[in-house]
Order: sequence, then C-alpha cells, then structure tokens
Amino acid sequence: MALQLFTFFFATLLAGTVFAYPNVGDKVQWTGTVKQPDGSLMEVKIIKEVTSFNKKENKWTVKYEATMGSETSTQLIQVDNLYSPDRYKEMMANCMLQGGVVEKISTPAGNYDTCKMTTVASDGSTVEKWWGNIPFGVVSKNTRTNNTALLKKPDLNSVIAGL
Repeated sequence: MALQLFTFFFATLLAGTVFAYPNVGDKVQWTGTVKQPDGSLMEVKIIKEVTSFNKKENKWTVKYEATMGSETSTQLIQVDNLYSPDRYKEMMANCMLQGGVVEKISTPAGNYDTCKMTTVASDGSTVEKWWGNIPFGVVSKNTRTNNTALLKKPDLNSVIAGL
C-alpha cells in the first residue's frame, strides 16, 4: 500500500511539474540516428538545458550539447523567450489552420498530444516536427531527403521540467 501511494504521489508530482516551464534547470534530451553519406547510421544525442535567466535583460541562457558518434559540441546561447505552455495551447488550437496535423505520439519519455508540422528546407529536404507540451517544444523530428530517404530521427528521451 505504501509503495502504491508513493508511486501515485510521484506520478502526480511529475505530471504537475511538466507544465511549470520555462524555468532554470529545465532539461530535455533527444536520442536517435543520422544517416551518413555512405549509408551507415550514426547515433546522435541532443541535450538542451536552461542554465540561467537574466531578469534585467529578460534573457534565458540555454546550454546546447550535440553528440554525433564520439564527437560532442557544446554552446551557450541567449534567447529572449522560450517555448511555453501558452505557446503549446496556441499551437494546438491553430494546428490545422497552420497546415499541421494533431497526432498522439509515443516516445521513450512518454506519450504526447502533438501538432505535427511539415516544412521543406532550402536544400529540398523535408522536416517533420511534432510539437508538444514540454520545454523547448519538440517531441520528435524527422528529416528526409527530397527522395524521402530518412536522414535524421531523434526522439524525445527524457524531460526534466519545473524545478
């Protein structure tokens, strides 16, 4: 019984904190694969974390870390605003009007109600993004060449929000 109460409390706590972003400490990780020119697949891991907020300048600092195979690059970027629960609500309310499709998707981090938006990049590749109610917004992303070969597929792996 105590274990069931603890599990219920912990699940309730996590469910409630997902909507408390953006905050310093919010961290999201995506993992997946990238297709190399020779056709082989390389593992990719992307981590975004809110590291600070400057009240005076109203700027967020985000640490962006990308690992492809054994190579890792890290950078800090400053942004004026971050994806928020209000932006998610707006996106879901206008998803179809903006050319999107409302979809429920499953990832290693859980199940999400999303707005799938598809765009074509300047190189002719097709980019599909599933926007959900998480820090930074993107739950999953696929990039395909103009002949539809899948190039990249990172899926949400973990979310820490509302600390």
